[in-house]
This record gives sequence, C-alpha cells and structure tokens, in this order.
Amino acid sequence: MILDSIQVDYLADIREGIFNNGIGLIKDISNSTLIKFDSTGNILVKKEFPKEGPGSVMRLETLLEHKGEFFGTTSFNNFYHFDGDLNLKESLEMPFMGEARGGAYNRRNIAVWKEKLLLWYPGRNGISPYIDHFYRDYPLLELYDLNTETSKPVVNTPPTSKFSSDDFFNRPNINFTIENDSLYFTFSNEPILHVYALGDSITWQRSIDMEPTDFKLFPGQNTPVTYREMIKMFEAQIRGIYSDSNHIIVTYHGGIDEDTFTNNNLKERENFFRYPEFITNYLKIYRYGYGWSNEMIVPSKIKFILNIESVDKPIYALRDDDCLGEEQDYITFYKLKLVKI
Repeated sequence: MILDSIQVDYLADIREGIFNNGIGLIKDISNSTLIKFDSTGNILVKKEFPKEGPGSVMRLETLLEHKGEFFGTTSFNNFYHFDGDLNLKESLEMPFMGEARGGAYNRRNIAVWKEKLLLWYPGRNGISPYIDHFYRDYPLLELYDLNTETSKPVVNTPPTSKFSSDDFFNRPNINFTIENDSLYFTFSNEPILHVYALGDSITWQRSIDMEPTDFKLFPGQNTPVTYREMIKMFEAQIRGIYSDSNHIIVTYHGGIDEDTFTNNNLKERENFFRYPEFITNYLKIYRYGYGWSNEMIVPSKIKFILNIESVDKPIYALRDDDCLGEEQDYITFYKLKLVKI
C-alpha cells in the first residue's frame, strides 16, 4: 500500500539507491554524484567526485550502508569507503582485476558480516564470468577482510541449482542478503533460495523453492545461449532480496512470453518503454518456520525498491516517471507499507 510520496529536489537518471535508518542514498548515473536525503526528501549532502586524479570515483555501482558510513563497489580493481558526509575515506584495492562488465542495476550483491565484506567480484586468476559454465565450475563471491585488506574466494553453486548441470542457460545476476549468520543467495533466473551457513567456511545447507505462479524461463539447452535466442522472449528475474530477523523478502517479475514478445516487437529498442505493460512485478515473504506468503503484486509505476529493512517498517521505492508518462524536475519516491490481508 502506498502511504505517501516524497520529492527530492534533484533530477537525474537514478539506477542505484539504498535506504536505511531514515536515510537514503542514490547515485546519478550520468556522473560521479551521490545524493544523501532523509525520509521527508530533504537533501542532506550532495557530493560530486572527480573522475580522474586524487579523490576520484569511477564506475561506482552497488551501494551499501554500514554503521552510518557507505561502501560502493566497482567491477574493476577497487571499491570505495565513504564517511557519513560522503567524504571519500579510502579506496580499497582488490588483489586482482575484476572481469564483470555491467549488468542489472540496483543489485543486492554486497553485504557485511563480522567486519568482512561479502561481494560479487569475479575475475580471480583472470577467470571471466562470461566463459561457459562459470557458475558451475568457480567460486561465486569474494570475502574481503576490512582489517587485513585481503580477500578469499567463497560460495559455490549447490547441486540443487540448474547452474550446477551441464546444460546452458542465460547468464544470471546474483543477489543475496545475510541474516542470523546465514547467507540467502539467489540466481536471478532461478526461483530458488539457496541457504548457506556462515562460519570459518561458508557451506551450503539447503535450497528452498520460491513456488512462484508466474516465472517464465528459457529451458536449458546443449549449446550456449546466443543473443538471437535471448531476444525471443523476456525472461523472469529476481530483482532483489531483503531480510529481517524473522523473514526473507524477495521481489521479482514474471517475464514476457515468446508470443507476446514477438507480436509486440519488443526486441526493438524503441519499444523497450512498453515492457511494464506486459510484466507483472511480485513480492513474496518467507517466514522462518512457516514458509512462503502469497504473492503480492508490486505496482508497475515503481521502478525499483531501495531497501526493505523489515516487514514492519515503511519501504521507500523510486517512482518510474517514464512508465507514468510524466516529466518532472525532481525525483519522486513512494513510501510503502506491507499490509496483512
């Protein structure tokens, strides 16, 4: 249910954002600018960073809040640590160059566990995530120790995943969250929640079927999926995963089937704006000891959810002005609340 909307007096193409403890942080995709705002839309800090030289910030991607400070990942060889006023405290270097090249926006692929950062950063030993069977054959995440500034590879695909097989599928995006010393991990195009125990090592425990009613997928095949095959339909996708002490919350869309995709010529760039006409967005909650809730439909006018801190707290989400056909000189966020029926 939409409780309210707030306006932030800034206009940009926003693809990354978070919201924790009454504070939001968004990134302007067109330049290295971070905007910190409160729950009323008041801008607290606006910081633009140089793209070259001292204090530069380049290719900033996923954002993370931790103890009132912020981290931001990149796909190359470092990530950034900002203080609460968005001053750049340090640029932390990974021990190897990253090999990821873009992908989905506003992913949930960095988390903190006991002063260590768990993050999606492929490229160890020069291995690219675009090679055949990368997800089957190689560790998926890095565990970076903030004290020693060292990293080690962790988390392998479990046998319950389709990506552990010899079949070929579309490359997934990775989303995960940490709660109660457990890692909850998803591949975007697989409706399964994989659970790992965190400790001296990170070990797979079990996998939980999300049981969606609408999740259109390409079948596995014997040869790699080509671009020509990928544009025959729009595959379902897990968009985010969130948690509190008693729940795991997953958001996803059901995709677009081949007939609808073809009949409306949705492979053409000029028709990309029409995708929300044919996609249904969902939210589903897993409660420990009870299982999954019913699917809840997320309005198409929501571009993406910044964060879900708890099923009992308000949720902030970016409004999709393109979907509404409106042009504004400010950014609008919806304040939402989950309602029990």
